[in-house]
Amino acid sequence: MGKRARAFEVKYASVLGTLVYELEGEIHESLRFTYRDLKRWGYDLVKGTRDGRPAHFLVEEEERHKAGDAYEEAGESFAIDQVLDALPEESRLLGRIEMIDGTAWLALALDGGEGEQELWRVPAAELLLYYLSREGLHELLAALDNVGTRTGLIRSRGQIGKALPHHALPRSFVNFLREARKLGREIGDSRITLACFGENKEGRQRYKLGWTLSTLALFDRNRAEKIDRLLGALG
Repeated sequence: MGKRARAFEVKYASVLGTLVYELEGEIHESLRFTYRDLKRWGYDLVKGTRDGRPAHFLVEEEERHKAGDAYEEAGESFAIDQVLDALPEESRLLGRIEMIDGTAWLALALDGGEGEQELWRVPAAELLLYYLSREGLHELLAALDNVGTRTGLIRSRGQIGKALPHHALPRSFVNFLREARKLGREIGDSRITLACFGENKEGRQRYKLGWTLSTLALFDRNRAEKIDRLLGALG
């Protein structure tokens, strides 16, 4: 058998043997976050003026802004009256993903009951990379592949081959699927692709995993930690 024929045979077996677990639903258009989430993402919430109008907005905590500071950014003028240590009373912090020319942006707003006030927008992938690294969620960080309204995670080990059927999956993968699908139901939408090829010479499982789920869910610290732990359990 020639190299091309052999490569096609391996690819054929891998594609046909890849297991797909889909939960088709509607992801949340927006999620509610906390002041503590802002700090995890590296932001301070401030009160002041934006182009001369009273406003709340965000500044990177690394910039160490304080009351009385004024600056310009992206053609807008900002003046800081107060660096806040909590969300304003009777307000909610909301986040949503907006797609602009193929790039996902996390748009954050304060809802005080009389309409939303935009706080800031930041490229979602950029913030995810920073936040996951800062929080030590290295398994999730390593699996991050692409970011839109949904995020694609990829993880693999070893050479591909003939994939195992569902009933022959090792216990660690059965456990992963159970917990990952449960999390997907909580989030509302999830797609998992899994091909497990058995052990290598060192006794470690060879596999290829793809997992697509809501990007907003990754900014929820508890859910991100669960995902990181599930990925880490695969070894």
